[in-house]
Amino acid sequence: MNRPDNILATVLATHGAHCACAGACGKQHTGDGERCHVTHSGKNKPLLAAPRTPHATDVQNAAAPVGELRPWCWPCWRDALAAERARTTEQRAQELAEMQIDLFDVDHDSAA
Repeated sequence: MNRPDNILATVLATHGAHCACAGACGKQHTGDGERCHVTHSGKNKPLLAAPRTPHATDVQNAAAPVGELRPWCWPCWRDALAAERARTTEQRAQELAEMQIDLFDVDHDSAA
C-alpha cells in the first residue's frame, strides 16, 4: 500500500487538491457549490490542512483529528480563523457582561 508522506498529502488525497472553504472566510465564492476551489495559495505556497470549522485557539486547531481536516488556501484560512476568533471573543465578552450583572444585582428585600 502506498502511504502518503504527511498529513497534507493525506488530506489532499482524501478531499481533493483545492481549497474547501465554503464562505467561512467571509467572502462569497462563486462557481461550483460556491466553494473557493483554488489549488494553491499564491507565490508557490501550497494549500494547508486545517479543521473544516476553525477553532479559536491554535491548540484546538493542532489537536483536530485527521478526519476533521480539509485543504484550505492561506487567505481563506487566515480570514476564517480571524472571524472565529472575533466571534469567540464577542461571545466571551457577552458572557462576562451577563455574569457581572448578577454580581451587582442586589435584592434589598432579602437583606432586611
